[in-house]
Amino acid sequence: MRQRSPGSVTHAAGWLFADLLLVITVIALGGQWIAPTAAELATGEPSPAPSASAARSPSATPATATAQPGLDPNSEDFDVTGDAPGLLAGRAEAVRGIRQEVAEGIRAHPGKTAALVIVWGTAASCDTCPVTDDASRAYARAIAALLPSVSRTFFPPFHEEIIRGYRNTSGDRARGQATIELFFLRE
Repeated sequence: MRQRSPGSVTHAAGWLFADLLLVITVIALGGQWIAPTAAELATGEPSPAPSASAARSPSATPATATAQPGLDPNSEDFDVTGDAPGLLAGRAEAVRGIRQEVAEGIRAHPGKTAALVIVWGTAASCDTCPVTDDASRAYARAIAALLPSVSRTFFPPFHEEIIRGYRNTSGDRARGQATIELFFLRE
């Protein structure tokens, strides 16, 4: 039986390192993406590459970085507190109370329109019941469904992908409290 020489393991490790370096290089080069210019977006054709002399010219103006349109990742939020069992039962006074608190909360954002809304609810199914995931989720979804009726110009039409209700059972919120998180379009 033939014995391996001590250099064979080192040799294999060297080739493994070289292969890994090649893979990382390919991934890094393939991951570089340049945003299309306005002209490219309008025509659907790539812009001609600048000539080498224009690229070296000191009078050539650098491209200014502008924010891409889309959803602003920074959100704004406000809290509302209401009668969760009453809202879940559809009582008019509970619905009216939530609508009034939401109307007060959106006054801080004049002229804006929410593009995405997340409601985090904390609730119980009755006044003396403990806070549960199901009641908190149902409360948040009930508030989410009410939002467009408060202001049709501020909130988008209700659709579960745009206005979502989630439970908040973190323990740092009072029973019947909901946080309404607003995401706006980047201008």
